Amino acid sequence: MEITEEKRGEVTIIALRGRLDAVTSPGVEKQLLALIARGDVRVALNLSGLDYISSLGLRVLLTVAKQVQTGSGRLALAALNDTVRDIFRLAGFTELFSVYQTPDQAVAYCAG
Repeated sequence: MEITEEKRGEVTIIALRGRLDAVTSPGVEKQLLALIARGDVRVALNLSGLDYISSLGLRVLLTVAKQVQTGSGRLALAALNDTVRDIFRLAGFTELFSVYQTPDQAVAYCAG
């Protein structure tokens, strides 16, 4: 799993590349929760490079969303490929998250 971080104003853009599964989920969760703990609660997740997400990966996103909400922030997901979008849809997650076509749209939502 490759994680890159970029700051655009008050919004932190996190790009995930690879698989978010049982092996990678603990490290991703630790890094995202550390980001929120330092006060970055406007987060746009660019998932264009995410090949697969497991149930543990979905749990990580739920945990992160709850922490962002606790900090009165905003979380948006962007650029889900067809495979990941299908997993989100089947799990009912498309209704739980703000999902956008592009990272720029997700950043605009988080900045608002």
